[in-house]
Amino acid sequence: MKSLTRSFFVFSCVFLAACNSPFNYLGKTYPPTYNPEMFFREQDIKKEFEVMGKLQAELPSKKSMDKIQNKIMQEAANRGADGVLIDNFDLTTGGFTTGRVGAGKAGKKGGSVGVSTSKTNVEKDVLIKATLIKYKN
Repeated sequence: MKSLTRSFFVFSCVFLAACNSPFNYLGKTYPPTYNPEMFFREQDIKKEFEVMGKLQAELPSKKSMDKIQNKIMQEAANRGADGVLIDNFDLTTGGFTTGRVGAGKAGKKGGSVGVSTSKTNVEKDVLIKATLIKYKN
């Protein structure tokens, strides 16, 4: 039983280390909230508020913008924000993947004939910078 518990602990640590969060946050955290509001201009925030912190998210651009927005709002709610002020979003180069396919055939006299192709995909990410806010009572 002790070995099984140790194995589970090691697996959990490796799993958590492998799951990099797409979010970077610097600021205060409060108890979770529900349904934070989204703003794109500070002038649109009608209530008095304090800045909790800054959130940066880098998510694959192949996701729909609705899914990306939902992830941002869920992260803000988990941090206890009442609102999210989107400061900026941009499309960035997130990485490259390269694949190679080869085929070969040996000739009659021991020589070989081969064909090889390579394809590199440029992966794009959506980079979002936001300010999390907490309303003053």
